[in-house]
Amino acid sequence: MANEGVTRILNQEAEQADRAAELEKLRRNITILFTDLKGSTAYFEKFGDAAGLLMVHRCNTMLSEAVERHGGHVIKTIGDAVMASFEDHAEAVAASIEMQEAITADNAAKPEDQRVSVRIGINYGLGFVKSNDVFGDVVNVASRVESAAAPEQILISESLYRAVADSGRFRLRHAGKFALKGKAEHQDLYEVGWRGTFDQPPSASHSMFMPVLDLDSLGGYKLVQVRNDGKTPREFELCSAQVLIGRTQGDFTFPHDEQMLSPHVRLTVEAGQMFMEPVAKAAAYFSLIGPYRLQHGDVVRFGSQLLEFRVDAAALEAASTIGTAIGDLLLHGAVAEFASLRSDRKRYPLREYQTTFGRSKGTYTFPTDPAMSRAHVRVYHRGEDFFLEDSGSTNGTFVMATEKTPIPERAILAISGQLLRVCRGDSGKTARVSD
Repeated sequence: MANEGVTRILNQEAEQADRAAELEKLRRNITILFTDLKGSTAYFEKFGDAAGLLMVHRCNTMLSEAVERHGGHVIKTIGDAVMASFEDHAEAVAASIEMQEAITADNAAKPEDQRVSVRIGINYGLGFVKSNDVFGDVVNVASRVESAAAPEQILISESLYRAVADSGRFRLRHAGKFALKGKAEHQDLYEVGWRGTFDQPPSASHSMFMPVLDLDSLGGYKLVQVRNDGKTPREFELCSAQVLIGRTQGDFTFPHDEQMLSPHVRLTVEAGQMFMEPVAKAAAYFSLIGPYRLQHGDVVRFGSQLLEFRVDAAALEAASTIGTAIGDLLLHGAVAEFASLRSDRKRYPLREYQTTFGRSKGTYTFPTDPAMSRAHVRVYHRGEDFFLEDSGSTNGTFVMATEKTPIPERAILAISGQLLRVCRGDSGKTARVSD
């Protein structure tokens, strides 16, 4: 994307010696907490904008009050998200537990369709603390940790775990590995227990979060066909460490799918985690289960739209480092956009902290696209990252896998004309099934 003017301005400012010295004076250890409501989009859809705004305000007020009771400071609310800072890292964890308890108690008397949940991520480290704001890598990591959390889950970074583990105040368990931008090795994430027991095994979220699991305790994976023709879906068990899928060559074949290559994709299981890798230049997609951190060049498919994500990464990184808001980057156009790969070649600039897409509701609407839900998908910006999240759509939101990519359970693989849901299955012989 042509945004050289913005990049040049930000780089020149960041390189100034006096600016660097000023920033160093603001650097100190701080704990950053992010929350995000899950279920708010469905609430807006069912009860309307006015009721939805009241619900979000009420929930954010409850969360903000928990922050303040534990000595924290609410930096900002961004739609249905809260960003807060804490001088005392242990109080940040305590506040997160109170937040989950407050939302759960509030849900108790409500019918299912009026309930929402919250996911929380917390990080401790060096940041630039300026007036009532915090910026720098400590914010970026906190945002990524939150995006890896499941609803009703609290995840903390390794640095925060080291700071609070010895106190014995909290129940903590290792949750998995975190792909941290700019780091050679994956970082550990930890889950905070806030109920009587840990109810579920650690969850996984796409390319940012890879769980470390005991393979023997999980059984094998299986793929279940997603069909809408009334026929019984077929199941394909994966009990070996690697299988190939193709039209006529592979462990699982689909000879009637004329667009499928032979082979088309490779599936592997390593330490209990499934990975998908396209063979040669075959196109293969996976559906979103949770938030996905977008990278320049990612190809996204929702409804009948095929879009490429483009971002001026240098401008965004510089802005995050010195605390420049996304709105201030729009001197010569948007710092990020989606560009259509269809014949119309339309472009959709991402100019706000949150941009939404849908058939009839959103920043950008596609009224003639019958495969798109009314409110289909959202893109939100935090720090130096843009995240993509499905809004509970009927047909899902898919990202193209261009390299070896971790795939979470319940995701749907779109391989040529086949839709295959990833499930856990009992161990057994690998089945070779032909269409």
